[in-house]
Amino acid sequence: MKEKINLKNNPILTILISFGIATFLFFFFTNEQFFVWAFSRHQNILSWAVRPLLMLPFCYFAYKKNLNGILLTVLAILTSMFWFPVPAEINPQVMEFLNAEKEYLTSDFNVIKAISLVGIIAFLVLLAYSFWKRSVKMGLGIAISGAVLKSLWSVCESPDGGRATIPFAIGGFIVLLVAVFLYKKFKMKKQEDYCLKEVKK
Repeated sequence: MKEKINLKNNPILTILISFGIATFLFFFFTNEQFFVWAFSRHQNILSWAVRPLLMLPFCYFAYKKNLNGILLTVLAILTSMFWFPVPAEINPQVMEFLNAEKEYLTSDFNVIKAISLVGIIAFLVLLAYSFWKRSVKMGLGIAISGAVLKSLWSVCESPDGGRATIPFAIGGFIVLLVAVFLYKKFKMKKQEDYCLKEVKK
């Protein structure tokens, strides 16, 4: 009988997904043509909406202790900026914020950018850790903190354009909160049904 392959934490799959993340980041920051192409498609606000929603599978896979699921979601979050076509009409606020973001990403690396990078990595690690340890309250606290800090950073970076990101950041947290509530309610209902069956026996 063949042994079932565990894809959750399969080391070969982990290496492949990590390589995919590294490859994307390498081309994004070293290939100007790819950088411009990705940002032109990122003008589509659907890519702004899907990113916060991808935090749902990120937290779910962490809750299920699925390392490869977490990494695959990170890859999805990174690449989601070019999933959708260039929009026919572009919101001026969106354009203003993306121009500010492009300027920020292409500027020289400094202490502020180093702190921002560490902050992003720390947010993802802490969020994954909290759900991995099944500390839902801690996870939700980190999620809302991340949404608020992201909104503040966006407004500081682009006072007018940054406001366009706020509904997506806060909306993403609300969707996560509702998903957690429904999941816990489903688990409780399942447990109640199981107890009733045991009593009837």
